[in-house]
Formats: sequence, C-alpha cells, structure tokens
Amino acid sequence: METRGYFGQDNKLADFGFPREMIATESSSGFPDFVLKTNADGEFAGGEFIELKDAKSYQISSFNSTLPTAVKPVSSLSNVIINSLQAMGEDLDALPDRDVYYLVRGMKREMPFPLTKTVLVSGAFFQTLPVSHVLTEAFGQVATDSARADVDVADLTEKLTVEQRNFSASRHVEGSGFSVRFRVMAQADPLTNLFSGDRYPMIGDNTLTFLVHGSGIPSDTMTTPRFAWHDAPDQINSCDAFDRLNAAIDDIDSDLKTVISVSILRHPLNGPFFMAQAPIHPS
Repeated sequence: METRGYFGQDNKLADFGFPREMIATESSSGFPDFVLKTNADGEFAGGEFIELKDAKSYQISSFNSTLPTAVKPVSSLSNVIINSLQAMGEDLDALPDRDVYYLVRGMKREMPFPLTKTVLVSGAFFQTLPVSHVLTEAFGQVATDSARADVDVADLTEKLTVEQRNFSASRHVEGSGFSVRFRVMAQADPLTNLFSGDRYPMIGDNTLTFLVHGSGIPSDTMTTPRFAWHDAPDQINSCDAFDRLNAAIDDIDSDLKTVISVSILRHPLNGPFFMAQAPIHPS
C-alpha cells in the first residue's frame, strides 16, 4: 500500500519492492514465488503462499507451474523450498496447509502512460471445484475425443481420480529413444478474468485491489457499490475479512483507510468475495 504507485511502472512485477521482512523464502524457478513467515504468537498466523502473475495485457497469464488452488500443503513444495524454510527456522508442522494467494497484474499500453490493474486474490477465485475433479473431467473429454465408438468412456473415467502428479512423472515406453512427460497447464476462464472491464467494472484502471472469499458474508449477497472505509454497511464491516484487514492496517498506518474503498464482489461461480481497493497513484 505505501509504495503502490510503483505497480504502474512498466517493469517486472517480481522487481517490486516487497517488504522482505515478511517473507520467509522466495523462488524464481517454481511455485510459489514467496512464502510468508509464520507468526505463531500473533493475531495472524501467516505462512501464506504468494504466486506472481504478470501480463502485458488485460489477460491473466497462464498457470504454468501448478494449478490454481485455495489451499496447498507444505509437503507439496519442492525440496529446495522446504529446506530453505527449515533453514529459516520455520515450523512446517505447525501450519501444514497454507492459504494460496495470487498477485496478478495486467497492463494496457496507453499514451502517455500505461494503465494497470493489480489484484491480490485468494486462489479460491480460480479454484471453484476440486482440482482432481476438474482433471478427471478434462481427461474424460480427451478420452471421448480419442476413443473408438464401441468404447464406454464414462465407465472408464468414473473409475479414475486424475491428479497433476499423474502427468508430471516421466513415462518410458520400452524400445523408445525418449521418455514422455505430459504437462498440465491452466488458464483463467473468461468468467474469472479479473481484468475484464465488462465483467468486473469495479476493478478499475490504476488500482490495487484485494479479494478474499467472504467468510461471514451471506452466500446470496450480490455485488455492492464501493463504500468509503468508515461508511461500510453492516454486511461488509461484519465479515471476517474486513475485521482482520482493519486490524492489519492499524498495525501499519490507520490513515491508509482514508484511501481504501470496500465492497462485495459476487463471483459468478463461487459466491461473494470481500473486496478492498485503493488507487495506485496517491492523490
């Protein structure tokens, strides 16, 4: 928040001046880009996984290293990251499953300055069904396209539980001079393209937005207008995310609330999300 104006600069998102004192370890070669420090004695447990997604357009870049999820176990991380966390003195058993967030930025080249949208969003925005279910259904579609007319694809796929690791392992065929390794990639559906001005007009140009699944918000709540922080109605200021963000900002600088608006965004597939937003160019 304090240096949010730099999100509008046309350089790599990874080069942004993130507060390193909050980061336990970072990676440039695999998921996640950042693991935040845990905080066993504080109000916020910490330990979240943060993945950066940067694009030179208003499209969310592909998910190449891992499929988007709301929560991932520490045990799924690479040995390099796990060893780094242990070297930092992090207790991995204290928080074996971690919330996943994506910091996504899209830029549109305009004169004289580019426009940008930057969103810190819970992985629940993209993962609206269990990953294994999505992979199994997608595998069934591949089988349907490939099968002979006399093959019962439905009978085959209902007996399978397809996971990403089934694809990532190298497969050797006897007599072949090469092994095969399938790669599963994902891309945001148009329904979850946060940069779409038609679908999500509330996420404006040159803004920094925070989106988290709306625990405490009734599931049938629809998208609301944006409210100044201190004018938020009960349906917003009574939800868990508002309360926790309020405490977090008080720890940093309570004056930041004067530039933050809050609202509820109705996800087309996954219920209401709490939304907080600030312009990236301080007035």
